Amino acid sequence: MADRANVGSIDALSDFRAKLKTYLHSARSSVSEASSDVLRVQRWVEETKKHEWSMRHKKSRQKLANAKSDLERAKISRPDAHPSMFVDQQRALNRAKAQMEECDRKLNAIKKWSRELDREALIFKGHLNRLDRMLEGDMSRASAWLAKLITHLEDYASTPPPRLPEPKGDSESPKSRRRAALTEPQGDSDEPVLDQDEDSEVHS
Repeated sequence: MADRANVGSIDALSDFRAKLKTYLHSARSSVSEASSDVLRVQRWVEETKKHEWSMRHKKSRQKLANAKSDLERAKISRPDAHPSMFVDQQRALNRAKAQMEECDRKLNAIKKWSRELDREALIFKGHLNRLDRMLEGDMSRASAWLAKLITHLEDYASTPPPRLPEPKGDSESPKSRRRAALTEPQGDSDEPVLDQDEDSEVHS
């Protein structure tokens, strides 16, 4: 009989728990990074880009006002001039208008996608929260349960088996067995059958 209890798969359980802990660490990091990425994108759209295009819009509005003023002053200074004489001022005005329109489109797009991003971010964060609760709840409890199970199995495996009682020997002595043989009937004869030693003892 073996000196130790035969409990298998403890190493497999330990390896599985180690991989589970690695997964939990990686999953927690992924959840945190994903949440940070969502927040970073929201800030980039709603703060950084909005501020950038708001400043461009302000500058474009000023350029547009200046271009209009330049064109008006040119026309006032040369009232009899042909419109072709104000080509440069008109081109500057057209560029300022185009820049202003681009800024308006960008700001409208930022406003639209900010609302859309907020809605999608809310849904995404809901999924992340459920995953985080599973990691911190079920998966963490599973890891703790495996740790206790491994400890119990290791304790069990290190416990020696109980010793069985020694088998009881034959309490009858050889002399008693010989006496029983003398009194045991043999065939049809009424006389006991004696072995060589017993026969010599009787005749002596």
